[in-house]
Parts: sequence; structure tokens; C-alpha cells
Amino acid sequence: MILPYVRAQGVIIARSPGMLATLAVIPLYSLVFFHFLQRHHREDLATTVALTSFVMSLWAHSVFVASGVVDDDRSDGTLELSLLNPGRYLTSLIVRIATTTVLALAALAEVVLIGRSVFAMDVTLHNPGLAVLVVVLLAAGCTSSALLVSGLMIMVRGARTLQNSLTYPFYLLGGLILPASQLPFPFRDLAKVFFLSWGTGLLRSAAAGGPVTQLPERLGMLCALILLQGLLGVLVLRRVLTSIRSGRVILHD
Repeated sequence: MILPYVRAQGVIIARSPGMLATLAVIPLYSLVFFHFLQRHHREDLATTVALTSFVMSLWAHSVFVASGVVDDDRSDGTLELSLLNPGRYLTSLIVRIATTTVLALAALAEVVLIGRSVFAMDVTLHNPGLAVLVVVLLAAGCTSSALLVSGLMIMVRGARTLQNSLTYPFYLLGGLILPASQLPFPFRDLAKVFFLSWGTGLLRSAAAGGPVTQLPERLGMLCALILLQGLLGVLVLRRVLTSIRSGRVILHD
């Protein structure tokens, strides 16, 4: 049942390669970051910069592209027919959004290649097993975020404008610009309930190597926040689709 949805989304992406634009643009931020490190002789932070650029790409791709799956169906006029079987359509949405989000994993190879080939920096993960696990969890978390945003795309007129604000503020809350522990109150407390800050912290620990303090607790919190957000995303989408079927939400003017 899942594979047809994956293939369908693959065909859509192949016909609209512009959907992958974020994966070509956002990782290029690493050029600025690596250049900054080189000028200040901080090549020891190369791996941290590479991982930061990757997570930025993963988040941006999910909120800009993966979250637009429902809105694309709405614009194409296929959403109405899909709602004849809302349960199956919800399943297809989850699979299609996850498929689109997973494509952002290629950005990790891109930023590593930039660091090694362009700047000749040593980008090495000292704890690759932990890094791979956290990357997979972050992809799941970004998928759940895209589910939430996709519901907003249907409910709110002009949501594309609001969508543009879902990058830099969340880069801060996610600890991508500076560690979440250094944020001022109350943003420091908000970061504690945002899965991205926990995942970013674990990735930095994986890059540094050595023993990781409180690893079970930190992984448990990351998984719990992702699961909670995923359940909330499914609940919101289910309610939105029900509202559309009942006529409370108008698909087009």
C-alpha cells in the first residue's frame, strides 16, 4: 500500500524539479560558514558547521516543500476527489510528505563535500552510529512538522507568507545559530520543548566524540517530542480534512 504513494510522489517531484531548489540553495550557506572558520583558524569546528548546515537544509525543505503536498493537491483540483476516501488520503499524505522530507538527507553529503573539497577541512564524525540514529530521528521530526504545517496551508488564506517565517526563528529555537542553552528567557524554555534543539545537541555530541552525557535521557526526550508532534500533526490533518468534507473550509475562491 505504501509503495504506490512513494512512486506517485516520486513522479510528481520528477515533473517538478523546482521542488528540490531548497536542497540546492540552503546547503550553500555552508560556504559562508566554512569561509568564516577558515579566516578565524577554527577548522576544528568544521564538522559542527557541516551538521548545522545539513539540519538547516532538512528543516527548510520540510516546511517549504514537504508541507506543500496538500496545498499542491488543492491547487491542482485533486483534493476533492481524494477526499472520497479520507482515511486512505491521510495515509497517502503521511507517506508522500515523509518521502519528500527524506530527500533532504542528500544535503548531508553536499555539505560534507563542500567542506572537504572546497575548503580542504576535515569533516569527520567521531560517533557515526549516534549521528546516523539522530539524523533518522530528525527526518521523522521534520516530517511531523510538515504534517502540522500542511494543515495550516489549507486552513489559512495567505499561509504561504506565514510559511516564510518558519525558518530563521526556528533555527534559533533549534540551537542552530547558537546553543539553545544560551538563548534568553523565555526562548530558552521554548527550545526545551522543540525537538530540533535536542537533535542538534546530540549531533554536536556525536561530532565531538567521547562519552555522551545523559544519552538515554536525551534520546528519550527527542523521541517523545517527535512522537507527540507526529500525533498532533495527524490529529490536525484529520480534523482539517473533516472540515473540508463538511464544507466548513472552502478549497478555492
